[in-house]
Amino acid sequence: MLTKKLAEDIVHQTMLRLRHNINVISPTGVILASGDKMRVEDIHEGAVYVAQTKNTLIINEDNIELYPNTRPGINMPIMYQDEVVGVIGITGDSEDMLEIANLVQLTTEIMTHQALVESKSEWQRKNNDYIFEALVHGSKQDATLNKRIQKLPFSLIAPFQVILVSLHETSYLENTIPFFFEDLFYRQPILAGHSQLQEYYILLTHCQEQSRQSIIKALRKKKQKLPSLQIGIGPVVQQLSLLPYSYQGARTALEFANVHNEITFFEDVELFSLFKHRESEEVQAFHHRILKNINAKQLETLQSFFDCNLQLKLCAQQLNIHRHTLTYRLNKIRELTGYDPQYFEDAVILQMACTLRTL
Repeated sequence: MLTKKLAEDIVHQTMLRLRHNINVISPTGVILASGDKMRVEDIHEGAVYVAQTKNTLIINEDNIELYPNTRPGINMPIMYQDEVVGVIGITGDSEDMLEIANLVQLTTEIMTHQALVESKSEWQRKNNDYIFEALVHGSKQDATLNKRIQKLPFSLIAPFQVILVSLHETSYLENTIPFFFEDLFYRQPILAGHSQLQEYYILLTHCQEQSRQSIIKALRKKKQKLPSLQIGIGPVVQQLSLLPYSYQGARTALEFANVHNEITFFEDVELFSLFKHRESEEVQAFHHRILKNINAKQLETLQSFFDCNLQLKLCAQQLNIHRHTLTYRLNKIRELTGYDPQYFEDAVILQMACTLRTL
């Protein structure tokens, strides 16, 4: 489990603080790294004994003949999860080193534990990403994919839901998102990771309404700290084979997300997803014809009116204007476009035009 690079790091860091040669040895007795470069890849018989017994071995003039190719010193096991993953050897007079030997062993085990945990976490992240990408793009559940799924710390149980989180602008807080996910999803049956540049995925499994609402609440709080964060939530599905639908729904929600909205659900923008050719001449002509006569302030008023679900009082408060001023603006928009924002059917057309214009 010890790599040569990790062994070299341990030797380097330890010898910076210790005036003795250090050897890091594999459980099979091969010296992986040493302050004495000539000893690298030699077999250390004393280390073989330590690995087999899990006991510290002091080699001195009295017993050195029992351990060929060794030198006087102290050899101690490097433990990880009750298993010997290597041996640390300190060359020199053992009496001079007894006081520091345990400290060297502890330091070495801490460095080893940290490196192995990080390596395991990195593998788990890559495994999560592989599984997510395969499932949401409709890959066949072959033996390789099933084997990877079995290595997850939980089972993939319906219902499922995909959430996509994107940073609209680069922020120094971007690096906090993986740690935020780690704390939020600790020991929960959830896959989360980095899918694209400045975009993160969350795959909820066995998602019950209570836990789902708890996660959405936490995401809302995160957005308050990161206003440029955009969150798209796909529909709930009952089968793994339907995950592409939930994923595309989350992507649609993210695409139509308004930077001012806390969270965008697919169901809220599903109507707009029906426009498959948003860059066509017909679509361009549609929103240009309807909105060509109104200015930026009127567009802002219109969008705010829609965000407030056509509620005059709430919209006036959001725009920090008097309700009569808002009514005047809406009447002016009606005169300029021929569509009345306060009339449901006209409002639908105006909202479509506004949304398509922003894409």
